[in-house]
Amino acid sequence: MHVTRRSDRILEIAYCCVRWFFVPTSTILFMKYYHQTTLDLIIFMSLFVFAVIYMGLTEFAIHRSPIDSAFYRYTTRTGVLLDYVAFVAIISLTGGTQSPVYPIAYLVILHASLYWSLVGAMVATLMVILGYIGVVITVDGGFMIEDLPRHFFNFAFLVMIGVIGGIIVARERKHFVERGIFENLAKKDYLTGLYNHRSFQEEIKETIAKQQHFTLVMADIDYFKSINDQYGHQAGDAVLRSLGTLFESSIPSEHGSAFRYGGEEFVIILYTQDRHFASDLLHQFREKLRELEFGTDEDKFYITMSFGATVRDKEQRATELVAAADALLYEAKEQGRDRLVWGSYSLP
Repeated sequence: MHVTRRSDRILEIAYCCVRWFFVPTSTILFMKYYHQTTLDLIIFMSLFVFAVIYMGLTEFAIHRSPIDSAFYRYTTRTGVLLDYVAFVAIISLTGGTQSPVYPIAYLVILHASLYWSLVGAMVATLMVILGYIGVVITVDGGFMIEDLPRHFFNFAFLVMIGVIGGIIVARERKHFVERGIFENLAKKDYLTGLYNHRSFQEEIKETIAKQQHFTLVMADIDYFKSINDQYGHQAGDAVLRSLGTLFESSIPSEHGSAFRYGGEEFVIILYTQDRHFASDLLHQFREKLRELEFGTDEDKFYITMSFGATVRDKEQRATELVAAADALLYEAKEQGRDRLVWGSYSLP
């Protein structure tokens, strides 16, 4: 499924502007040069009212609805079909295939390529050609010999727009995916799947810049060196991988994020200054941690972690917060490990 991006929203805004241009323009053209019968007027005014209602919904979806919402997706993608219907109807009412608003066809094809890439562009091209043929037969009076060169080049340009537009969008989508992969490689730790030290530095600076109150937690695996020495580095890697999975499942994204700080050390940003809430969340994590088994059936082992936590409730800088949390983590280890230490009290 195509994922909607911010650039897609910008293009939808551009399409809305184009629609708001073509609707009054088509109305003026029709009323001044092509209006002949009452039936034509009824059909055109019905299309006009429907177009204004749809464009109003689209404006609401673009400016008021989240880009990942179902309403946004259905409204914007339905626009491709409605634009196609409007294209066939408008050129039928404004001179057939010689209509001055015929270039709408190219916009329909490019709009389809925006969401369905090359396949969408080619399907839209086929539909536009079929609609064009229908207009030739019903409005133009059929394919006249003297008009064949014009029809031929119109078809050729439609196909070229479909192919070139689809290829351009397909390449852009591929580059977008590749860029996302490289960004993940740069920002994520390959072993745990958590975001890395660099990502943590960016996140804490951004959170401070927003002037949010939050809790910073430093965590460390107890006796991790002994695990590597006794069970091997593969066992140590298995521990780190399991911790990455446990952190992601235990800390909802709306409450915070966990990062691999380096080695066996982790850091957590919790978007709260409520110590009881943060303590409960970390207690649940520690309970789940105690249930994890490592090693073999004959030689199992379990792990514990120590935590140091501090709340940013004044104008501390990132370096000061990290230093404070790190000092509390060291204190937790001095007190016997497997515990959470806050600034003024500890939770064994």
